[in-house]
Amino acid sequence: MDKKLVVQEILKTEALAKAEESEELRVRRIATWDTPQIEYAYQNVENLDTIAFFFPEMAKTEEDWIKETLYTLSYYDSCIVCFPSDALNEANYYCDSLVEKEIQMLQIGTVAYDMAGHVIVLRMYSKSDTKTKKRSQSEQKSYWCWWRDASHYEVATLLELSDKYDDLDEDIYTNKVYPEFYEMMISEQTKQWDGTPRHKNYSKASFKAEKQNYKIPMCQLGFWDVPTGHLTDKGRLLLEVERRNGDSSQIFFSYLAKIILLDGKHLDLIKDLDEFQKSCAEYIPESSADFFVLFDDYMETKNSLGTRKPSAVKTGAKRAYVRDEPKLWNKLGIIIPSGKGRYYWPFKGLKFDWPKINEILLTTGIQEDKNE
Repeated sequence: MDKKLVVQEILKTEALAKAEESEELRVRRIATWDTPQIEYAYQNVENLDTIAFFFPEMAKTEEDWIKETLYTLSYYDSCIVCFPSDALNEANYYCDSLVEKEIQMLQIGTVAYDMAGHVIVLRMYSKSDTKTKKRSQSEQKSYWCWWRDASHYEVATLLELSDKYDDLDEDIYTNKVYPEFYEMMISEQTKQWDGTPRHKNYSKASFKAEKQNYKIPMCQLGFWDVPTGHLTDKGRLLLEVERRNGDSSQIFFSYLAKIILLDGKHLDLIKDLDEFQKSCAEYIPESSADFFVLFDDYMETKNSLGTRKPSAVKTGAKRAYVRDEPKLWNKLGIIIPSGKGRYYWPFKGLKFDWPKINEILLTTGIQEDKNE
């Protein structure tokens, strides 16, 4: 079942447009890093209200579903709960429970969907005069994981350092992990993607910038607790894969790549870029710089780009919003090169290695790598 297809069908429904008080609902996809149980969330571009789509786990109870819905509403204005069509009894019981618990006035919708993506609206919310208190959504982030230049070797090092200071009840990233990691970098003890030492000269500006460059993806991918840098269960699992197979093993590399593609939403971004290339084939330029500016324009028409900080807009140092992501994909080996050290094809764009992508997606990370 394609969740994205289900969500797209719900967004087209008259019931949702009516609930959002819009003749024609226009939305843009937004980031969901703070709510890992939510894979898809959108913002109404007219009134800036946010809508989350929650697919409950059938193994859990109705009490669990309601708790997760309420948690979702602490971050978003509305929540659409999506049940499979073979769980209609559970869906109806869930709707009855909302009334029973006297929370039916909250902005909660319920739908059922089949394997083809067709949806039936079981209940839809009405706009509330007093919205649930939620976190600020004034500045939206892009829906995919932010990444600069961290290699898989450095991810392994950061996981090890976080585990090293796990017993400390403090912000271990700021106080312990990052200072030690940065010292390793400027001493050429950390590795780039190709296994060679990273060369980094110390400066106050570098120390400050690199701190965020390495922390953001580790937190967005769910490896670390955001306030402190302590390992999460997910981070421990990845560390276990690395310790069992080694940071240079293909299984660790592929397992991390899978997390970036799926949990980091880079697969969705790749599909958006592929869709752009196919729909605008005659306009693809010779220059990669011009190509990514055009892709930015395309993503803006889909309302899929996050808001940029005023300082970033003023400096204008980088023309395109999407710029480092293709470099990451190239390092992951999922782009077919156009030449030595090049991955952009003039007048064609990027060529993705879909068999390689599918191979990565099938990685489990639990069996031993017999080739290592």
